[in-house]
Amino acid sequence: MKISGEKRKWLTIFTIIFYAHASSVCASIRYGFLADAFSRRNIPGKIYGLVGTSLFLGFGFMFFSQGTEKLMRKWSSRSILLLSMLGWAIVSLLTGFAYSIPDTTVVIAISFVLRICQGVLSYTSTLVPIDFINANFPEEFDMVNGLVNMGYFSGHGVAEAVGCVIYDKIGYTAAYGFTAVVALLAATSSFFFIPNTRTYLSTQDDISDDDQTMLKTGSKKNKLTKLLIIPMIATMLINANYGVIQVTVTPFLKEEFNKSISYGGTVLTLVSIGMATGSVSVGVILQKKILNPLTAMGIGATCIFTGLLVTFPPQSLPALYELSPILAYPGVFTAGLGDPIMTIATLRALCDIQLQKKGLLTPKMVTRITSIWIVGYSSMYYAGSFIAGTLMDYFSYSASAEILAGFCLIALLICIGMRLYVKDKADEDKEKVALIKQ
Repeated sequence: MKISGEKRKWLTIFTIIFYAHASSVCASIRYGFLADAFSRRNIPGKIYGLVGTSLFLGFGFMFFSQGTEKLMRKWSSRSILLLSMLGWAIVSLLTGFAYSIPDTTVVIAISFVLRICQGVLSYTSTLVPIDFINANFPEEFDMVNGLVNMGYFSGHGVAEAVGCVIYDKIGYTAAYGFTAVVALLAATSSFFFIPNTRTYLSTQDDISDDDQTMLKTGSKKNKLTKLLIIPMIATMLINANYGVIQVTVTPFLKEEFNKSISYGGTVLTLVSIGMATGSVSVGVILQKKILNPLTAMGIGATCIFTGLLVTFPPQSLPALYELSPILAYPGVFTAGLGDPIMTIATLRALCDIQLQKKGLLTPKMVTRITSIWIVGYSSMYYAGSFIAGTLMDYFSYSASAEILAGFCLIALLICIGMRLYVKDKADEDKEKVALIKQ
């Protein structure tokens, strides 16, 4: 179903962008100040890193139970978006108040459980908007998806910047009060401006018809190709690196150069700008077919690699290292530019590979590919908390960056290898078609 009217169309798109932005703010508000807040409670990096990473348990639960997919078959997109935002508001308030509990063990336990709840909400808040785009903007999917992901990715940077300032000036609880207000605003706008349309997953007249179609085309074509694992590994490696950058910039500047948490927050505003730029750019690139998705992924991986080493220069180059407070600005911008390019291009690459290998893409397949994509990149992005906390317990910031840069190179090599493979496969198919015509 297409949304008629240019004004209504763009109002709907902007509402979805704001929804994505709000969910990202709720999930990422902690990253700029979490290390400092938990250190004040004498909680080691491995523990607060594990708390941050526990969000993946919520992702995993929703992925394997397909809870969101079941809701999408019965409820409209608007209903799911509205309820998920109300959930974000409640969980945000509880997370903020939990920190004030005197018993540190209880704080850790409650924060762990609430982070799992955030994982449940975050999975839903990512899958449903993409399904909504597929249902309502099929011919402009890449462009609109780029704009919506601009909301997600810019939300990370805005959350960290604003969160740092609120935490520094007012306190931990106030930062989560801010996210609760943002969530309520997103819930209100979703209720008034999102049309009550069916989800893409349920757009077929009869879901069983899809099953019959798939049976007729052969059981082997019904399955997702195993090749999807390869580009997912690349984007997971990149998002893990980016997650580390976001978590460690503020404590790095504070511990090594005595910069305030608020200063770290201003640095992280460049993340938001970079992500917004990267999201819109890759959306246009994919929509206009300027670059192959795998080529775009390689560009994204290169940006993360560069941003990582610029943000955390080697200590073996003292003159460069001393400029870290200044270099952090272009460093995080470059990393912010690369992450959405890599991530958004991956979704299109996965669909293209599936279509090339199996010759079939049904709504069920698209939804499943999307869910795999969400779990893959998000799990490693949020695992950045655990990776960062663990690495910083044993290595310096610069040494950790050099280790992670190696993973970026692995991701880049995967992108290059897959691009060459897909190109060779496409050339083989053209040769077969030419022979048949002869």
